Amino acid sequence: MHHRRDVTMQEDHAQLRMGHAPEMLAILNNIVVGLFARLGETNRAHARRDFAYHLDKALASLDALIAN
Repeated sequence: MHHRRDVTMQEDHAQLRMGHAPEMLAILNNIVVGLFARLGETNRAHARRDFAYHLDKALASLDALIAN
């Protein structure tokens, strides 16, 4: 799991060092990786860019997962 978070989410390059911020970032990144897996996304980097540029698509996908 660490490799996926580090390569796709660039977690090791994050500047978060204080308090619980690093743990929270890891939790959020795990959620994103899990969502991509449930959506059947095989290329996480592409999915991340696509969802960043098309927030409406990301929110619709999240809504569909929650509804199921």
